[in-house]
Amino acid sequence: MSIDFDPKISYLNYVKQNQVEITSTASSQLAQILDNCQWEEPQTALEWNNLAVAALVAAESCDNSLTHGLYAEIAFDAVQVGAELNQHPLCAAHLALLNCMLGNYSDAAQIAFSAFINNLQPSYTEAVIEPGIVYIPPLTRTHITNGRSEQLQQILNTENGYTQAMLMLSEVLCRTQIALDNQTGLRLLHLMNQLMPDLIFPNIRLGIYCIGNQEIEGLVYLHRAGEIALDHPTILQSLYLAYRDLAQLDSADYWQQIGLDYGSQRLDQLPWQWTQLTVESAWTYIPFDLNMLMAVPASLNSPTTRCLLAEGDWFERELEFWRQYIQPGMNVIDIGASFGVYAFSAAQRVGTTGMVYAIDPFSESIDCLHETCRIDQIKNVKVFKNAVGDRDRPAKLVLQSSSEFNYLIAENEQHNLATEIEEVICITLDTFVQQQAIERVDLIKISTEGNELAILIGGEQTLSKFTPTIIYNSYTSKGINLAAAEYLLDRGYELFRYQPYLQQLIPLVNESDFTEVLKAIAIPKAGFRL
Repeated sequence: MSIDFDPKISYLNYVKQNQVEITSTASSQLAQILDNCQWEEPQTALEWNNLAVAALVAAESCDNSLTHGLYAEIAFDAVQVGAELNQHPLCAAHLALLNCMLGNYSDAAQIAFSAFINNLQPSYTEAVIEPGIVYIPPLTRTHITNGRSEQLQQILNTENGYTQAMLMLSEVLCRTQIALDNQTGLRLLHLMNQLMPDLIFPNIRLGIYCIGNQEIEGLVYLHRAGEIALDHPTILQSLYLAYRDLAQLDSADYWQQIGLDYGSQRLDQLPWQWTQLTVESAWTYIPFDLNMLMAVPASLNSPTTRCLLAEGDWFERELEFWRQYIQPGMNVIDIGASFGVYAFSAAQRVGTTGMVYAIDPFSESIDCLHETCRIDQIKNVKVFKNAVGDRDRPAKLVLQSSSEFNYLIAENEQHNLATEIEEVICITLDTFVQQQAIERVDLIKISTEGNELAILIGGEQTLSKFTPTIIYNSYTSKGINLAAAEYLLDRGYELFRYQPYLQQLIPLVNESDFTEVLKAIAIPKAGFRL
């Protein structure tokens, strides 16, 4: 296999850039692995694994999309050959990881789980296999301690390839869950923590998600993280919010005071800004995207707060497409803006000549959207408290324990009297565009719990006039949203899913294509007008 990069230099730079501290023994081991590998003509499974890892590192460091794709292809081909030889478990770990990076979560889970079970016995006996080099993708968690460096350090300091593979496989299994808020995600986080009990990041994640799922023993993991790095802003903020949720305000005050003590000299750094809010505040601040703060509910009961605090970014892969697609000067409408993950990502990119219209019916969301605009002095986001549907009318919003799952009920529909209701005004997209005198619509995002079709119907004139690209929830609690898909197809749109890593749009043709697609991307055919 012909390669046009220096795998040895590339990987050593990768280790250095990630500030990985390895022992003298591990350093000698790494040098031996890199020197002895047959890079041009791999013979063993481990050599194929090492070539795949080096290619992934090379792909990460290049800006050219074509070259990036070529390196990714080398990596995928190499790790497949290595996995087929069935000689070393690191091949299966990296094959599963690549599938995860490409958004093939079911395939990744199947490969990783099978390899994990098959390697349990040798991992817990005296069996030893030669170690190799490993790759962990970059993290967007700019305000979190570098979890990648922590994990690379532990794995590269391991002398047994079986142990390396188990650590890698536990990380990959967690990545197979699109979101970690479910019971399967929690099981995998517990598994990862069992294998990496002394690392900061696994303890932070497990603590946050456990508490958010009413497993209060998650406090143990947050306290364990605090024992490792008490001056870490995310740990202190998580402990503060956890004790607030438990209504133990003395304990919450205690952790906020420690945050104030550590952060008093670092208030110019975004991760410490939360310490300036009082314990009575309805929101907290979390760093987000390109050097901004987001106001989100001051509670780990909120999925948005949990995800941004634990991961440093939102979990949906379509957000990557959103950020790449938006250009200066665009007008963007975010329907169901919630706390503004998509809206404020757009605001960072439309510039002073563009505008973002953030629409949401829930009062708490509106308050947080306004606060984010205030704290970041954002001028290109306009916030509107409305529901959007197929006609203008008063409406009822059913409030869920997690506001991200609030939903509208039909005009004459009865609701459970025990549920909390918020009266809202519902308008059509066409009415909204007319009221705001919007003369250009480039992109629309629709995140509502099953109301997507009604919104599209109420926006037919807007779609006809502007033919915007649309990102909408293609999967709801009721399953695949085929009605919305059919509506858009009938109006000249083509539907795609976004493939991360390779950054490609893959056509959605059959119903089975929508599997694992949270948000579909609808793009009008060239030159089409309704």
